[in-house]
Amino acid sequence: MTEPVSDRLSYSTAVEMPAGRGQSTYQLILLLSAVTLLLLPFITTFNEFMTAMVMRMHLDGVLREWIVPAEARMVAALLSPLGVDVSVSSTSIYVGGGDFPLPVFISWNCVGWQSLILFALTVKTGLEGRYTLASQLRALTLGFLGIIWINLLRIAGIALVAYHFGRLPAVLAHDYGGTLMTIVWLALFWYFAINYVLEPKDDEEVEAIE
Repeated sequence: MTEPVSDRLSYSTAVEMPAGRGQSTYQLILLLSAVTLLLLPFITTFNEFMTAMVMRMHLDGVLREWIVPAEARMVAALLSPLGVDVSVSSTSIYVGGGDFPLPVFISWNCVGWQSLILFALTVKTGLEGRYTLASQLRALTLGFLGIIWINLLRIAGIALVAYHFGRLPAVLAHDYGGTLMTIVWLALFWYFAINYVLEPKDDEEVEAIE
């Protein structure tokens, strides 16, 4: 039985329609999220591999000497307005008053450089398409600043969990919550960037480049 012409046209149009802007980015984020959830217990092993690479490149000293103290002070600044008694050293923040405040040690391996690598892995796909250079730079800047904030909030959140609920919940939040926060943030960031930040090039600009 022959299909009506209108049905064939509709089907052909649907097949030939180009993928929506940023569809490949959504697919990447969804795939990344699914893999992360499935392999969450094995993330530690992957982190150990990246840690070994960083140490081989002698970058751990840079993170320890420069990033950890600055991040500790910024996390303390976030916690203070929440009514938490907090003090800070070069490698730790101490939450709670009294003679025995609870120390929250910030290792060079916990400052969030892994999330920066994860963000970098999504950049090529996220910026795929004919976007203006200015909007690409804005997206990269927002993404970089977002990585900084998500890591500050992650460490502050772990400190709050330790302050209110103790060490074990804080360890669980550290081991699993941080990865989930990064994945959720990446999905939300690229949705926002693709729909509200990245600007397509004008036809004249595209012709000039070609």
